[in-house]
Amino acid sequence: MVFGFFRRKKDKDKKTGELKAGELRKLLKEGKYKEVVDLLKDRYRENNELTQIYFEALVNLGRREEAKKLLQEVGKENLPPSAVLKLMEEPPKKESLFEKFKRGLKKTRELIGLGKFFASHRELDEEFFEELEELLIKLDVGVDTAVSLVEEIRKKRNQFKDINEVKEYLKRRFKEILSKCRGEFKLTKKPAVVLFVGVNGSGKTTTVGKLAYKLVREGKKVLIVAADTFRAAATEQLKTWAERSGADFVGDKEGADPGAVLYRGLQKAFGENYDVVLVDTAGRLHTKEHLLREMQKLVKVVKKFDPDQPEEVLLVLDATIGQNSINQAKLFASAVDVTGIVLTKLDGTAKGGAIIAICKTLGIPVKFVGVGEGIEDLEPFDVEKFVDAMFD
Repeated sequence: MVFGFFRRKKDKDKKTGELKAGELRKLLKEGKYKEVVDLLKDRYRENNELTQIYFEALVNLGRREEAKKLLQEVGKENLPPSAVLKLMEEPPKKESLFEKFKRGLKKTRELIGLGKFFASHRELDEEFFEELEELLIKLDVGVDTAVSLVEEIRKKRNQFKDINEVKEYLKRRFKEILSKCRGEFKLTKKPAVVLFVGVNGSGKTTTVGKLAYKLVREGKKVLIVAADTFRAAATEQLKTWAERSGADFVGDKEGADPGAVLYRGLQKAFGENYDVVLVDTAGRLHTKEHLLREMQKLVKVVKKFDPDQPEEVLLVLDATIGQNSINQAKLFASAVDVTGIVLTKLDGTAKGGAIIAICKTLGIPVKFVGVGEGIEDLEPFDVEKFVDAMFD
């Protein structure tokens, strides 16, 4: 996509003369975005650094369509993740319905389940609608979704014979929303390279181990690569998971270059006929920007072996933090093309409804869910079973 993009020859006749990146970045810091755009509009293709500066100026100037076109042309791996993230986010609204409702909720109040809620009500009165709306918001399905679903039910109230029919209607609506986020785990390449991204503590390393176990039991030759060399004991932890799952392992000492570790792992995988390569990545560096740059670097290493890979980039999200995981998802999606979500620790939260908010907001397929601590407790996401379990 980017071949030849940065190869355009410099126009020696330009009155602006040589453009110095340092001076342009100074203009960015001063908020002189239009000046930067004017200087670079005919010259941003000269090299990657000028392209990045031009893109950042376009985003900050609010010229979203031009920025999106440039993003599509050069690929997010060649652009500043912070600017890509800003472009992906919707322009802020003056009044946030989410914040309005959030302030009014008592977070410490014990959550009741949907099944128990419907069993405790008999009439479709205003109290029922208010309590249902509050419960859905507490379940983290998202304020807008909660309000719109309750309003649907309120308008159809005369069509329901009893409370149980309302329950069944809500279940159907949940399934309709989540059906848009169905997605099969793809392994069409050989070897298929799968990158796992996500913050520390999300269950990323454990998920790698559990998926490796699942794939090995299916008869696949699996290699685990420990590209998180920043977290203390991460490599040893993953090595233990490799031994438990029956997968092979490539790693290095703490502080080693993650790109070099991945390169060595891919050499082994492509040279020794492996079926799947599962790559654990860092979840925390000095800054978000450094972390996201590291993700981009690893993607580029994979593309040296196969330009059409990685086949999957799975974002691991901790279900216990609820809808806050959306911000994490946006962050990683600003740097790499996330192909699926793994929702972990689902057994330890009352905020399972967050998956509905994640699905509606991001539209990224949910590939797996973690339902327990055992090595077999990683399951493909099943919409029907998931929604039914929410109402038990």
